[in-house]
Formats: sequence, C-alpha cells, structure tokens
Amino acid sequence: MQINAFTCENLILILISAILLDILFAEPPEIVHPVVWFGNIIKFLNLKLRHENKLDLITGFISTIVVILFAITIALPTTLLIYPLNLLWAIYLLYTSISIKSMVLHAKKTFQYGKIDASNVQMIVSRDTKSLNEEQLISAVIESVAENFVDGVLAPLFYFSIFGILGAVVYKAINVCDAMIGYKNTKYFYFGKFAARLDDLMNFIPSRLSVLLFSILSFRAFRYALKYKTKLNGHAISAMAGLLNVKLEKPGKYKIDGKIPTIKDIERSIKYYWMLCFLSTILSLLIILSKC
Repeated sequence: MQINAFTCENLILILISAILLDILFAEPPEIVHPVVWFGNIIKFLNLKLRHENKLDLITGFISTIVVILFAITIALPTTLLIYPLNLLWAIYLLYTSISIKSMVLHAKKTFQYGKIDASNVQMIVSRDTKSLNEEQLISAVIESVAENFVDGVLAPLFYFSIFGILGAVVYKAINVCDAMIGYKNTKYFYFGKFAARLDDLMNFIPSRLSVLLFSILSFRAFRYALKYKTKLNGHAISAMAGLLNVKLEKPGKYKIDGKIPTIKDIERSIKYYWMLCFLSTILSLLIILSKC
C-alpha cells in the first residue's frame, strides 16, 4: 500500500532523513511522540478493561486492535496530504519509529564514572535490578542493546522497506503493546497474550535477519545463535554474546556461556550496535531498490 505512495527516490529520502534526525536529536518531546501516544492508549485501556481472568483474552485483543487502528489512522496523512506535506509527515513517523541514539545514550548512562549504576540499568530493563550483582547488571545492559537493535532499528526499518510508513508504525504500535502488557504473570497472562503473540509473529523474520547481520561482523555470533536457539527466544541476545564472546545471564531464565562481562563489553556492544544499525540501513535500502 504505502510503498506505492512515494517514488523510489522519496522512499530513500524518507529513510535517510529519519535516521539522520534520530542520530542528531534522538527522541522528540514526549507530547509529540507517537510511541508515547501508543503507550498512553494501552495504559488507559489496561486500567479500564483488565479483569485478571479469561475475559481478558477478549479485552486484551480489543485493546491491542484499538492501538493498531490508531497507528493506521496517524499513518493515513502520508497518503492523504499533498506533497511535500505527506513526505514530511512520513519522515517524522519513521524517525519516531526507530530508536538508535537514545539506546546508545541510555546504555552509556548505566556506567557513568566507571561503575555500573543499578538505578540507570532499571530504566532500560524490566527485571528487578536490585537483586542483581555487577556481572548480571552488565549482562542486562548488553542484552538490552541487542534486543533494541531488533525492536528499535531492524524491525521498523524492515517493515518500512516492505510496507512503507504503515508497516513501520503498525509494527511499533504492536511492539509497544507487548512491552507494556505482554507479560506471563497473573496480572497480564490473559490480557497481554494477544499482544505478545502478535509481537512474536512480527519479530519472527527480523529476529532471524538480525543473526545474519551479526554474522557479517563475526561468524561466532551465528554459532552462538544456533547453539542457544532452544534455550531462549532471543536470537539477537545469543548473537551478541557470541559477537562479544561473553557470558550473558537472566537469573532463573537462561545463561549463555562465555567470559565474565565487564563495562568494557558494554562499550564494545555499543560500537557493534552502531555497525549493525548501518548494516540495517543498507539492507533496507536494498529491499526498497528491489521493489522500485
């Protein structure tokens, strides 16, 4: 649909402009950030519709669909507005659908003054950091960098290159729903099930594509992804462990063997993150060019 609304040159311009905006300014203010809008909607519906019983299978489905429909609505102006207003809106939507520089800034903030800071780590992970030791905190940061590469960069760029702005924005809406309600606990087991399953489906191809990009940097990343594919549903995490040759662990969930990670390994993961973002951009460009 959207891929035909712009010329090949415009699609490339949208892609490059969005990435440059992200690198220069990171995230826009929350009040004008579509991802924040998605989060506010699902938060409101969570408070109003969640019952913590099987009825939540229906209310959770409805809530996720509402957010997706809102995402489609805000993408419509890219086909309804006149040129170049539709182009500018498309650039802005893709810019807010990716998250490159903000991840780097958050990751760097976790090890200020040469020491890992549990409170800052808590800002980027869902697990309780109070019970984690230094090694596990460092692991959590590296895992977050790896996961964000898929959720915040590769996947939205992949869906943009296939379906245009609509693909990127809808993907981001689903990803936000999963991040907020896709938990396997009593509170969200039923309410977040549809969002979690839909997010898994949307990430099926991007997560596996990520292994290909990791493997360009080191074949060991591919070997780790293959070795640990049955132990955790996180191809990028195991690939990052292989790339860095470090031990990554989520207590009670999984453990990837390797040397004990240090703050230097967080810095290395950020360096590789930039490289992977560049490779994702090239991949997106190639897909767009193949369709033009």
